[in-house]
Amino acid sequence: MKRGLLLLLIISALALNCSKNETVLNKNTNTHAYYVSLSGNDSNDGRSEASAWRTISFAASSQSPILPGDTVYIKAGNYGNENVVFETDGLDSKPIVFEGYKEVPGDNPNLNWQYGDGLNENIMPLLNGGDRTTGIGIDITERKNIKLKNIQITNYSVSLYGWKIEGIEVDNIIAMSLGDVNKKYDGKGISFGSMANNNKIKNCIVLNACAEGISITGDNNYIDNCKVYSDDNSTGHKSATDYFIHINGNYNTIQNSRVERVGNLDHGGHGFSLKKHGQYNKIIGCTSKNFWGAGFQLRHRGVKNNLIENCTAIESGFTIRDGASNNLIRKCKTINAGTSVVFLDTVEDDGAQFTGRNNRFENCIFNTISTENRERRFWGNVISFSYYSEPSIADSNTFVNCTFDDGYYLFNIDRENNDNKMINCIVTNVKNFSRTAVYQNVSYPLNFDFEYCNFWNNNFSAPNGNSITEFNPEFIDAANYNYHLKSSSPCIDIGTTSDAPSDDFDGIARPQGDGIDIGAYEF
Repeated sequence: MKRGLLLLLIISALALNCSKNETVLNKNTNTHAYYVSLSGNDSNDGRSEASAWRTISFAASSQSPILPGDTVYIKAGNYGNENVVFETDGLDSKPIVFEGYKEVPGDNPNLNWQYGDGLNENIMPLLNGGDRTTGIGIDITERKNIKLKNIQITNYSVSLYGWKIEGIEVDNIIAMSLGDVNKKYDGKGISFGSMANNNKIKNCIVLNACAEGISITGDNNYIDNCKVYSDDNSTGHKSATDYFIHINGNYNTIQNSRVERVGNLDHGGHGFSLKKHGQYNKIIGCTSKNFWGAGFQLRHRGVKNNLIENCTAIESGFTIRDGASNNLIRKCKTINAGTSVVFLDTVEDDGAQFTGRNNRFENCIFNTISTENRERRFWGNVISFSYYSEPSIADSNTFVNCTFDDGYYLFNIDRENNDNKMINCIVTNVKNFSRTAVYQNVSYPLNFDFEYCNFWNNNFSAPNGNSITEFNPEFIDAANYNYHLKSSSPCIDIGTTSDAPSDDFDGIARPQGDGIDIGAYEF
């Protein structure tokens, strides 16, 4: 009898505890709107524009009454040197939203910002730290399910930062002038540190963050329609941005985004970078401009099985380094590249023992400048097996159905290379075939296979290989980078189906005729 009574009491207590937990989880069934404005006061209740709070910092703190599902509307104006620290989480189904507005809450202000524009506190709320050498504008460390929208941030060491975060979404954040220009590596725009998973960064712009523009360390994150620029050469390497958009993690996506070095900056910069440990990431529909070599960079032996697709490198190229392997670069192009593709290795990652392995370039178009500049070690080469800076092999990389036009040297050979090949490719208007022992006193042979490739109007004889031709490919308008084939092109139907892609640069199925066309386009 006593045992039965005890069991009944335990069950009753558990039921009461579950009921209490359910009450806590559901206490905010009715979500609320709160307001922040320069005319407000943090002692107000925040429930209307007339009774708005004064600071974003108070609204984000645990002292405010905000709960999951609530929205905080922040009116345009200069909020000065606030250091906003978020202390409350949202829920998956009820995120906490902080949203800037111009005149009417929810009016979705947009600066329509173009490079060269400044910030405008009359359109969106502005956080101005006043000293770019210190402080964090907004800190979301260890927070979940928060949305930040329509905010400008300038003159901090870091504009927006958080680690161990999840379900964070930032939209239309514009950040400028970040970091100490006299330090070697300082200043970040939007930085999601370690254990940052399942977050989104959309429609954001960063200008002149000394060290990093947008960076994420974590998995399943998404970057869309973002832009990062650098034009500050006031202290050379220190002031110019180092990493523009940088990812360390798995299953992340970057799409429809742009990075650009503006002017002749001392730091060559790194455009889109996958670094350290990164698998199954995607970079799609992105553009880099004016990078010496690393407009798109795959770096370290943990970087493998990634996809770069439909991307354009203007005055920049693609870099494979420090052991990156088994990556696919497809339907991409370079325009006026200093060097289109670079393989190199350094002491980073404890020495990878190989430079790059089993990387595949398919349906790509490489347009390279045809002048040499030895002061820039990657200049004027279509494909460079660079000497820099550790001796190791670059092997088993494949270029299939690619078009190569212009360049000073087709190959720069300053490291060991083996089992690399071209299949179904077209090479035109290149001044020299290869060079070696350029930046060091060691000569290396070229170990490169050519299969079903066409060479035309180059200042060298076509190399030996299998089914090598020397026809005028009859491009529609190569002078304007239109490498589609005319109907009379002899490059139609002469390729091999072995290891060929199933479609072309435009997504047209291969083959269209009796065989595979060579080059990036199927007629």
